[in-house]
Amino acid sequence: MIRAGYLSSEDGADLIALARDGSAAHRFARRANALVLLDDGWSCERVAAALFLDDDTIRRWHALFLEDGLEGLTRFDSGGGASRLSKMQEEALKSWIGEVLPRSTRQVGAYIEREFGVVYESRSGLIACCTGLGSHTASPRRSAQARCGSSRRSLRPMSSF
Repeated sequence: MIRAGYLSSEDGADLIALARDGSAAHRFARRANALVLLDDGWSCERVAAALFLDDDTIRRWHALFLEDGLEGLTRFDSGGGASRLSKMQEEALKSWIGEVLPRSTRQVGAYIEREFGVVYESRSGLIACCTGLGSHTASPRRSAQARCGSSRRSLRPMSSF
């Protein structure tokens, strides 16, 4: 059983903000909800039942958080679909991101549509696209901080290129 109270006050506040953020990718919010419920003393089995998941999934999310903090919750290493961009387009996008350091997924989406004619209908699709390029675009900690100081959501500088 995972003991209650393992989150720092800062991590708890960040996770609650993420869980309440209606525009956050649904997968991030589900992971945040699970961790907040664990911190409230719920068992993995109870959280899994409440979220209609397997209790091993909850344990894996908990381990990801303990290992890498909020950044661990943003990784989705389960594969996924093939990229909608060619290798040449991906390289051009990487280069543009490195030069411009866009502040929002809207900017990235607009660039992809304008330059390549590819339209991403969801923010999570854009995040998956950028993650596939070797970066983790949405930083929950920064998003929570941005809500407090600004209405705009920021992308982290993509230093992994």
